[in-house]
Amino acid sequence: MAERLFAIEWADTEAAFVHDWSRVLLMREYLRRAALWVQAYGIDDSWPFFDLAAHIDPTVRAAPELVARMEEALDGRVGLPLAYNSCFHATHWAALQDARELPALDDPFEPLITLFERGGGFGTENRSADFTLAMVPFRTWEHHVASEPVVTLDPAVLDRLDQEGWKRVGPPAAGRTPG
Repeated sequence: MAERLFAIEWADTEAAFVHDWSRVLLMREYLRRAALWVQAYGIDDSWPFFDLAAHIDPTVRAAPELVARMEEALDGRVGLPLAYNSCFHATHWAALQDARELPALDDPFEPLITLFERGGGFGTENRSADFTLAMVPFRTWEHHVASEPVVTLDPAVLDRLDQEGWKRVGPPAAGRTPG
């Protein structure tokens, strides 16, 4: 998990804008999956971005050396506290998955990490994730509980969704960046 996070281009890039369509769907999928875990464990605070591993078993954490390495690698690169903290939450989650058996629910952090890999972080405003083209309201966890996935994490499908989104509104202008 940490290696994936180290490889992410966190600076505002055109990639984030080009992939906004799929990133919106990935955020919705993260919220759906996180809601299922909240429901399964009766977690009622910290929605929607929280250290799920600490709620399930606070004794299992990522190795301190790895956490220190991540702090060194991500400080100054990940500008938004929400994205920065989510990287550590996902790393602790990976440690928990390695340490014990968990319910047969989808990995809650995989859509969020995939979202980061497709263009870094995102803004927040008015209790919503802001992706320039669209906002995803956080709402309550109950609102997001659903058994059917919002989107698959297959890169080819995500690329196709981005292309289809741009066909509806016109191609992004060359050199156009978010904001």
